[in-house]
Amino acid sequence: MTDYGKSSRGKKNTQPTTKRSPVQQCDKAYPNICISPNSADLNCSDIPYRRFKVIPPDPHGCDRDRDGIGCER
Repeated sequence: MTDYGKSSRGKKNTQPTTKRSPVQQCDKAYPNICISPNSADLNCSDIPYRRFKVIPPDPHGCDRDRDGIGCER
């Protein structure tokens, strides 16, 4: 009798999976934190992060004084 689930050494043949794990996408304007690029318009009060790096463009206006630090207050 042939066992199609095992190789000749008794080890189970495994096929590589083609499923990808979900990849979290983050807006590149905020490299040290993850804010989805598809987020609704957010204010600092809407996110838990403070004093994080911001690279223009700043789509959510987290760096109002344009010094590269978001949600300072």
